[in-house]
Amino acid sequence: MRAVLVLIACTVLTPPAVFFGRLVVGALQNGYGWSEMDWNGDGRTTLSEFLDAADIGKREALVCQRTCIEYFAYSDGLPVRTDCPPP
Repeated sequence: MRAVLVLIACTVLTPPAVFFGRLVVGALQNGYGWSEMDWNGDGRTTLSEFLDAADIGKREALVCQRTCIEYFAYSDGLPVRTDCPPP
């Protein structure tokens, strides 16, 4: 009976663990610094913002004759945030 309960628990818990693990690996692979992942600009990076980093890319963008870094959503390509150096 105990073996059956362990098998059921493993079957139920494995898919969420794999999904969460892939999000963490995806967020870590982008190479963002912890402060860089503050997507809403409130001054602190939450676990949710860390996990969102798996779905956000980085590219250069030209804004007002300055080269800036634009963070965009992989899903639709729309910008999430743009960081420009001071003039």
